[in-house]
Amino acid sequence: MHLIDVTNSYRDLVHSQLNTTNVNYVKVYSLGNTSVIYTESDKAIGIVLENHNRRVRKDETEFVIERLVKQKNPSYVLTFDKSQHVIEIHIDK
Repeated sequence: MHLIDVTNSYRDLVHSQLNTTNVNYVKVYSLGNTSVIYTESDKAIGIVLENHNRRVRKDETEFVIERLVKQKNPSYVLTFDKSQHVIEIHIDK
């Protein structure tokens, strides 16, 4: 698996996140057919994985946490929709 930085292709999303929320850092990645949006504020880290074609797999979630979160063994909360096409990871700092 490879995370590819595609932030430049999502300028409007990044601009909107920075102007309408309290986040101060936004990155967008591609993980094959799964899109990954990483946001960071002074208090928390938020990661959203989205795949329109299938459920987001557990190994994709673990891979993204391992690659993007600098803390060792972070404590996080997973939230997902009923179909598991969208998964949100919330990590308090």
